[in-house]
Amino acid sequence: MPESEKPQIIKKMLFQKSLLRELRSTSGGVLAVLLTTLVTMILIRALGRAASGRVDGELVLPLIVFNTLNLMSTVLMLTVYISVFMVLSRWWRDSEMVIWLSSGKSLADFLRPVWRFMWPMILLVALTSTVVAPWSKQQISEFEDEIQNRGDAQRVSPGQFRESYSGQRVFFLENPDDEGGRTGSVFIRSIDSKGQQSVLVSSTGRFETEPDGQQWIVLERGYRTDLSPDGLETQTTGFDVYRFRVDQSTRGARAQETIRSASTLSLVDRQEPAVQGELALRVGLPLLTLALGVLAIPLAVTQARSGRAVNLILALLIYLTASNLFTAMTATVTQGKWSLAMAWWPLPTVLLAIAAGMIWWRMR
Repeated sequence: MPESEKPQIIKKMLFQKSLLRELRSTSGGVLAVLLTTLVTMILIRALGRAASGRVDGELVLPLIVFNTLNLMSTVLMLTVYISVFMVLSRWWRDSEMVIWLSSGKSLADFLRPVWRFMWPMILLVALTSTVVAPWSKQQISEFEDEIQNRGDAQRVSPGQFRESYSGQRVFFLENPDDEGGRTGSVFIRSIDSKGQQSVLVSSTGRFETEPDGQQWIVLERGYRTDLSPDGLETQTTGFDVYRFRVDQSTRGARAQETIRSASTLSLVDRQEPAVQGELALRVGLPLLTLALGVLAIPLAVTQARSGRAVNLILALLIYLTASNLFTAMTATVTQGKWSLAMAWWPLPTVLLAIAAGMIWWRMR
């Protein structure tokens, strides 16, 4: 190797290593912030569903995990876009970019290190959009099926009002004993098809299961109040033992597998418009990640003494516009107006062309 080329090679290695090191460290912080925000939003929604009785408390954590995995492709795409933009914006603001440009570098020279930073993230986006997201949606669907297919004995929980499987009864149980099948105080409000309402209250109760699997609840030492449909007449009757049948769920019933939870390989040979739209979404996300990462290079160009507000607003608007356009294009395929070939590549290609034009204009 000629001695005259060694300084250029050392400078090139120093340039790429410094940029890669800062991109990777920044992406770690950006990913942590985005994941924290996403998990917090999912947690609030899951806790709200648990508080209203629509989801059991023990299912909150699995639902948070699966919903997070479902949205990981979007989080990774945002991480790439924000990381490249933030790092290069700081270089321009701190005049570090001026030093590299004065030493013979150009914006085109940033493509190689940015690509080395992006390609593992693009592979992760492809993996999450084609494999992980459908699998997580399938798990969420199975959890929801399990909740819907539970009988009344599995739906009740201490200190909460729960609706029966048929929707004709509302239960409130105090301190149920899972092993012995006994409960504390019991409150049940029921209404029949004729509008006749009944309220049962007992000091204790227990669940019984017959050999054929039919479940019964036996109330002890309580009273029953019957209300007329117009609510003007009531009748109260005391009892020592009161026994009635518990609604059973449709065991084994599974919701029909949706397109979004189907595996990518199972969708390849199908020609329905909804399937083609889902394939366009899954295949196009990695390309959109690449296009946004490259577009962030010229968008980060700013003057050292000028504010970053204009660049930040422009970058945010471009991301929102690109994301909405991509969603609209896949929706058009789902509606049967476009083919799959016209949805997954045009928008990333246009963004890459815009990025190439901006880089050429900045280099001039």
